[in-house]
Amino acid sequence: MKKKIFDFLPVSLLILMVFYYWFLTALILNPVAIFLLLLLVSTLLFRNIILTVFTSSALSLLSLYMIFAVISEYREFNIGDADGIRLLIGGLALFITTLILSIVMGFRSLVRG
Repeated sequence: MKKKIFDFLPVSLLILMVFYYWFLTALILNPVAIFLLLLLVSTLLFRNIILTVFTSSALSLLSLYMIFAVISEYREFNIGDADGIRLLIGGLALFITTLILSIVMGFRSLVRG
C-alpha cells in the first residue's frame, strides 16, 4: 500500500502544480494548463512507459529552460532588491521542484517497466 502511494506521488504533485499555475494565470480556458493536465492524467491512468518517459523528459527540459529564464530575469533587478530575491527564491523553488519530480517520475517508470 505504501509503495503504491509513492508511485503516484510525483505525478500527483505535478498535477497540483499545474492547477496552481492555472489558478495564477486567472484564465478559465488556459490551453497550456489543459494540455499539461491531459498529459499528466493520461500518464497516471495508462501507465505507458513511452508516454511517461516522454512527459518526464519534456517537463525536465521545460523546467531547465525556466530555471535559466528566472536567473536571467533576476539579473535585470538591482543587487539586493527584495522583489528580485523573492522572484529568485520562488521561481527556483517551483522549477527545481518540478525538475526533481519529473526526473523521479521518469526513473520510476523505467525501473518499473
